[in-house]
Parts: sequence; structure tokens; C-alpha cells
Amino acid sequence: MLTSTDRRRVKEQLKFFGCNDRETEIYLQCLQAGATSVQGIAKGLKQNRVTVHSAVEQMIEKGLLFESRRGKRRLIVAEEPVSLLRLYQRKENELHAMRGNLEHIVSLLGPLQSTDQSIPTVKCYEGEEGFKRMLEETLTARGEVLVFSYVDLFSKLVGVEYLKNYLKRRGQKGIHTRLIFPKCPFADFVIKTGKEYRNTVRLLPPNAHWQSGIFSWNDSLALMSYTQQKLTTTIIENRDIAHFYRTIIFELCWKESKNPS
Repeated sequence: MLTSTDRRRVKEQLKFFGCNDRETEIYLQCLQAGATSVQGIAKGLKQNRVTVHSAVEQMIEKGLLFESRRGKRRLIVAEEPVSLLRLYQRKENELHAMRGNLEHIVSLLGPLQSTDQSIPTVKCYEGEEGFKRMLEETLTARGEVLVFSYVDLFSKLVGVEYLKNYLKRRGQKGIHTRLIFPKCPFADFVIKTGKEYRNTVRLLPPNAHWQSGIFSWNDSLALMSYTQQKLTTTIIENRDIAHFYRTIIFELCWKESKNPS
């Protein structure tokens, strides 16, 4: 039996293949039950048959389930777990093939974008994917990335392994980052890997608690809410606003925070 932590890790990984929580539960149910009908899956999960049927069809297209026959009965079977590695390899090959074309498209589209900095551009994202989308945008930073976040909560929302991988990729790009955190387990990890990943951390007292975060890079400022059911990311792109935050507000907070002991 999988522990709750194991199930959460499985869900995080299957999101890479486009699976939501319901589809992950269906995959796990099929793995345990073997060949079974849609009705059997729905009964096992105590979910609506029509909803399960729709999800099953999606998962067959994604390559996680397949259809079998026993007489006239249609049965649904989970692909063996090792098939996830094959699916990953296929996606990796597809992404590699796309890269050259995307770089050319980006060079064509870049000059078309308006660069009027007098009017702030505001982008709004929702959910964990919105957080990840913002993090990927920070990898375009031309200078320092500045972070003020309740990082333990944030790491659980985006996935600990994803966030560790992001920190590694950011460091490999030569991007230096200053971060203000409360003292907590994930902050300890960032401190330990600070030299390798080009991070400098200052700490707030461990009794400081909040449910939001701010990232700043280039002329962008990202404001995030970590409240469950209301996960949002608002990115403001404006040179004056970013400059005010980076040179005044963040620096004041940086001076008041403490070096790790």
C-alpha cells in the first residue's frame, strides 16, 4: 500500500504527463485491480461512472491505460509502471526536436512585442501551474532575482523535487539570487546549496508566518497567494514599480533580516 506521501509524489510526477488527481487515482486503481470495466473502476473509487469513463478515454490517449476484451466485455488495463519511463523518453525527444524551431519562432516574434514601459503589463495565473510558469519566467533574468517567500509552504505547493530542480537550473544559468525566508527545513536546504546554486539567504524569526510570496527579476514583480483553493500569481511588468521594490522595499527588509547562524 502507498503512504499518503507516496501518493502525493505519484500525483506530482503524473502531472508531467497531463494527469489530474482523478486520473492518477484511476491509474492506481487499475494497477491494483488488474483488467476491469469502467463500472468497476467507478465503483472502486466511488465516483460517477460517466465522469470516470471520460477520464479513462483521456488516459488511453495519454498512453497510461489500454483497452482489452474478454468476450464481449470491454476491460480497461493499466500500462505497466515502467512504461512511464518510455513516455518520458518520448516527451524528451519531442521537446528536443521542438527547441530549434522554437528558437527561430521566438526570434521572429520578439520584434513584434510592444516595449512601451509607461503602461504596466499585468498577468494573472492560477494554481500550482501558475507558480511554475512564473518560476520558469525568472530563468530569463539578466541580473539578480530577489525572493521574499514563506518557502516551506511554497515548496509543498509546487513540489519539493521540482523546486530543487529549478534552483539547480537557475544556478547553472549563472543567475545570482538573494532570498528572505523564515527559518525552516527548506530554507536550510537553500542555505546548504547556496554556493553551488548562487543563492544568498537572510532569515526572519521562525515564528513569522504568512501565506504569500514576492519574486522580482528584470522589470517584473510577481505577487503570489499561497492560500489553498485561492492559489494565484500576479505579475506586474513595469520598470518604475520594479525599481522601487528592488532598491527600496527589498533592501530595507534585507537589512532587517539576519545572516544564517
